[in-house]
Amino acid sequence: MSSFETTIKKYLDNRAKEDSLFAETYKKANKSIKECCKYIYSQARKLGKGSNSVGIDDATVYGWAVHYYDEDNIEVEEVKEQVEVATPVTTPAPSEKSIQQKHAKKKTKQELFDERQLSLFNFDA
Repeated sequence: MSSFETTIKKYLDNRAKEDSLFAETYKKANKSIKECCKYIYSQARKLGKGSNSVGIDDATVYGWAVHYYDEDNIEVEEVKEQVEVATPVTTPAPSEKSIQQKHAKKKTKQELFDERQLSLFNFDA
């Protein structure tokens, strides 16, 4: 079983635990996870309208899986597809220490001017 099939199965198993009506349709002998995934592939292909790739949100994919089990007259087209799961890229948040260092290094124009300004009252030489 592929990772995609495993993910769909886990979702449907959890759905069946929470929804007693779906649990009955999930037990249908003429349905299988492999065929369910083929149905999902075919729906994605239709959505992509012939393009080589398509991005689909989780809710839509899971909705197709539930629909496959709900309907008895679904004919699954034979498609050879590859599924890649993409997750959002997260960048690590800068640490508080590095933020403080950046702020400590930057001086305002006034501070720079004050450092270079000579005082008539400071004759410690």
